[in-house]
Amino acid sequence: MFHTRTSIINTALMRVGAKGVTAGFQDSPDAQTAEAAYDRCVAHCLGLHPWSFALRRVLLAQGADARDGLHRYAYPLPADCLRVVNAHTDGERVAAWEVLGRELLCDAAPLTLTYVRSGVPSFPDAFADVVAWRLAFEISPYMEQGGQAQAYLEMFERALDRARVENDLESRPPRSVVSPFLLERRVD
Repeated sequence: MFHTRTSIINTALMRVGAKGVTAGFQDSPDAQTAEAAYDRCVAHCLGLHPWSFALRRVLLAQGADARDGLHRYAYPLPADCLRVVNAHTDGERVAAWEVLGRELLCDAAPLTLTYVRSGVPSFPDAFADVVAWRLAFEISPYMEQGGQAQAYLEMFERALDRARVENDLESRPPRSVVSPFLLERRVD
């Protein structure tokens, strides 16, 4: 199941003991606080891992000459890039690259970039749980019922670990392990 902004905000508000919302914009101070912190929390959580649902791969246009004197090219990063995962040229991984400001600097051309993007409209269960716990942590000092920020932070870290494992299991097919003993006795 995929979760949207309103469902994640409702989960976070419930966790801090506040009343939920029925739409993205509500008049209650608790809902306004959660709404104000939501985008920052999502960007933070997306940047923590190469989430498979948020990855994008693009061929970058050859950039201008880099001005740092260490690299040949400076590629402008896409506007929705939160985190660079890797760079490839002609099917080979580029070993040496660095991000400086909103540019990726390297010596390779042409360049295919894999990155975590912002603007993902909905999230899988495990990641939505991560964002909801982070949002609960962020808003708890501003809620009347707040005061458990450390507990929310611990729950966020646990949810993040679970979501990373789940994401990695889904994005990589399981390896079949065959012992050398069985390979020797295999009949084709």
